[in-house]
Amino acid sequence: MKNSLRLILFAAVAVLIAATSCKKEEETETKPSLNGQLSFDLPEYVLKGDVHTLEVGGIIYPEEVVYKWSSIGLLADTVVAKRITVKIPDSIGVFSITAVAQAEGYYSTSKSVSFTTVDTARDASFKGIKYSPNTITDERDGRSYQYVTIGSLDWFAQNLAWDGAGVAFHNAPVTHPFFGRLYNWNEATGGVEASGLGNGPQGACPKGWSIPTNEDWTDLASAMSGGRISAFNDKWEGLGEKASAQVFLNDDKLWEYSPDNGHTNDFGWNAVPVGSTMRDNLSFNDYMKYGFWWSSTAKSGTQAYFRYIYQDMGSFPMSSSYRDGFGASVRCVRLH
Repeated sequence: MKNSLRLILFAAVAVLIAATSCKKEEETETKPSLNGQLSFDLPEYVLKGDVHTLEVGGIIYPEEVVYKWSSIGLLADTVVAKRITVKIPDSIGVFSITAVAQAEGYYSTSKSVSFTTVDTARDASFKGIKYSPNTITDERDGRSYQYVTIGSLDWFAQNLAWDGAGVAFHNAPVTHPFFGRLYNWNEATGGVEASGLGNGPQGACPKGWSIPTNEDWTDLASAMSGGRISAFNDKWEGLGEKASAQVFLNDDKLWEYSPDNGHTNDFGWNAVPVGSTMRDNLSFNDYMKYGFWWSSTAKSGTQAYFRYIYQDMGSFPMSSSYRDGFGASVRCVRLH
């Protein structure tokens, strides 16, 4: 009798567990996810104290969706709204903001974006470059550039930041004073090939300035090496160290450490490791490791030359890439 009762109890418990399990599976199966991908735009780098309006979207179905925002440092409390205006903290640091989408009967979804605040005042966020007393103003946008005279040419001492072409570093224009913009070769040169000292096309440069040719680059190397280097194809041993600056962004060292490159920046050329872009500016690569700069001299109908500095080498080698698939920095030159 006891065994029979025990079997009946075990059977009842099994039925209860099975029913509960089935109920949970049914609940899981009948609660769908929101249709779409939650999104909102906020650059990875923003100006401290600035004001940004953010609008979240991307959910296609259902129509009745509640959006909520939260952020430590930006919002005092959770805000229920599709669009909000936020005051960026008036301090330098890394912050984040999160948007959540909710609808009755659906799983909620969220998206968080981290961003870094910067100060564009001189020697605030960006430190370590050598400043030149020589400046020019681009009449197209009023932006000023420092330049230095090295060899036969005046060279920009910072990367070009004209926004009529190319892309801002990580799509954050606030970085223009630090990093300039990245351009594919066609954008940089206007598609015009050139050779000869001081004979490059204006391209994206201000009036009176041009994209350096292979001969312009070789003139730079000759001056920096005391006449030792006279060929464009040379690796330019030691010149990557002489051309690059030990720069900091918000007190973070940008060039990764290497005993082979001390970044002495002897001539105030101020090379920084901005990296490059690929896939039509969809990906940003090699930040803090490489700097790349175009030559207006083409290698072939599809490729063009550039020079680069790598954090783990003291040299300043050359290479080539596709004219329209690779984004690099630009330095403008003019005959002195």
